[in-house]
Amino acid sequence: SSTKKNEIYGVLPFVAPEVLRKQPYTLASDIYSFSMIMWKLISGIPPFNSETHDEQLAFRICNGKHPKIIENIPLCYISLME
Repeated sequence: SSTKKNEIYGVLPFVAPEVLRKQPYTLASDIYSFSMIMWKLISGIPPFNSETHDEQLAFRICNGKHPKIIENIPLCYISLME
């Protein structure tokens, strides 16, 4: 089977905003996804866990919504997450 060029694959909270906007996938996309993985590992819960993973959340992510930075974590983690 062939993959379709314009389809988005992944778990919504971990997909970078530019990918949701169907813009080119870049190193920044990987950094975004990695920062969401870090957030999950540090907090113990997935990002946007209390929200429905739907089109509205995708729009909010595209408009800059992100989980709050967790207090008392190393500054290098904060720099990467921002």
